[in-house]
Amino acid sequence: MASSSKAFNQAFVLTIFLVACFAFTGTTHSTLNDNIENEDLVSSTCKKTLYVQLCISSLRSDPRSGSSDLKGLAAIALNLSIAKGVDNLSYIKNLKSEFASNGSQMTFSYLSDCLDVYSDAIQNLQDSVQALNDKSYDTLRSLVSAAMTDSETCEDGFKEVKGFRSPLTEQNKYFSRLCSNFLAITTLD
Repeated sequence: MASSSKAFNQAFVLTIFLVACFAFTGTTHSTLNDNIENEDLVSSTCKKTLYVQLCISSLRSDPRSGSSDLKGLAAIALNLSIAKGVDNLSYIKNLKSEFASNGSQMTFSYLSDCLDVYSDAIQNLQDSVQALNDKSYDTLRSLVSAAMTDSETCEDGFKEVKGFRSPLTEQNKYFSRLCSNFLAITTLD
């Protein structure tokens, strides 16, 4: 009787083990498939933008992109654009402080202009959140295009002096490209 009880216990444990293995394998397979599908959504979406690699890397930097639909990816892209605008504004403030004490008055003036236009750009992008939610795409395009123009205006101010290079070129390009990618994503909806 002891050997049949031992055999029953071993069979029971083996059954539980196999059921657990199949359940775990099924869950893992489903999760992997979901991630692959969402990664494909990021890739396929970004292939329709001008700055594909930037789009892919920026969207994937947000963990929500793995489970987002197209509207969710657009919201993430907008938030990334806003965050970059805020970063640029902070960077400009720091540069302005440096130039206030040891830089040229002209550079200080251009940086002041950049502060103004980036403040406007951020406001336009923040207003775009509601336009995106309302699916007011014409308003959205106008607001985001204005934000992109603001970064170009900042950059153009430094071109007025021959031989002078903008300290914000890379930041302005990155911001404008994020905004461009966001606009492209909104046209896919």
